[in-house]
Amino acid sequence: MTRFQTKSTPAILMASALVLPLLLVLGVRDGTGQEKAAQAGKTSKAAQEGTIESHDRTNFPLTGKHRSLACRECHINLVFEGTPTDCEVCHWQRRQDDRYSLRLGTRCADCHTPFSWKKVDPALWSHETNVGFRLEGIHRTLDCEACHGSAGFTAQQPDCFGCHESDYNGTREPNHAQAGFPTSCPSCHDQRAWHNASFNHTSNFVLRGRHASAACSDCHKNGVYQGTSPECISCHLADYNGTTDPNHSSAGFPTNCDQCHGTSFSGWSGANFDHPFPISSGRHAVACSECHQTSDFRVFSCLGCHEQASTNSHHSGVTGYSYNSTACYSCHPNGNG
Repeated sequence: MTRFQTKSTPAILMASALVLPLLLVLGVRDGTGQEKAAQAGKTSKAAQEGTIESHDRTNFPLTGKHRSLACRECHINLVFEGTPTDCEVCHWQRRQDDRYSLRLGTRCADCHTPFSWKKVDPALWSHETNVGFRLEGIHRTLDCEACHGSAGFTAQQPDCFGCHESDYNGTREPNHAQAGFPTSCPSCHDQRAWHNASFNHTSNFVLRGRHASAACSDCHKNGVYQGTSPECISCHLADYNGTTDPNHSSAGFPTNCDQCHGTSFSGWSGANFDHPFPISSGRHAVACSECHQTSDFRVFSCLGCHEQASTNSHHSGVTGYSYNSTACYSCHPNGNG
């Protein structure tokens, strides 16, 4: 051990004996660092509340967001005398936080309250009352410049096309311009979104069954809407020519599909054909091919079921009797004896 260390040890012990009790006494008397910080916070909060209450007795009571501001936010360099009370002095000349640079005027309180710039009092200003255009759907969420631009708040056209001409011209499914659709957007669209349009298709062709869920382009090829024929065969000629059971073309069936398939089209099966001969019940409720044994459904045969021997015995003594299908039908058009 060095000589310096040997002499210093008693001095350190003596200093510790004197200082430690003094620190303990001071700690008990003044509190810990955490206690001091908490006490300072309470004092600051109480001072702020006292300042707000005092401010409420002036000609500028603090309301809304003004109540939570620090004094120096409005009182520059904490100079209190002569602080202006006009909105634009603080919010433009000092703070420069008017995003519209006073283009809307200097009388902020005519529309706004101290609680929020965006929460305009409807009793003070209304887009519908003051402008003539009710903001609904997506329009309620847009920034003002989205419609009015950044140059100023000059009056805009209240019709949709004035703002949405580019949207109209840019449509593809369907192409509104080529289809000759009207430019009055609300006739099909609401203000929530473009895609949930509701077009009144009842004027020429009511959409029912599968037609109601088909895409526009399924019937309106190449985006051509004007002049689309409402006749079934104009869309379904390939379906008509592709039939096999029965073959509609060979059978000479009419091309007005709704005569058998109806207008509430849900599928080709289940057609309701008005058969001149009763086939809905009894022994004649058989497959088409039982009687129509060729692809021409205008030709029929009764002889496959009605054997000649039995038929002859039932017609003995009948004048003009002949065992052939045409004769059978001429005497028995309702299938009765």
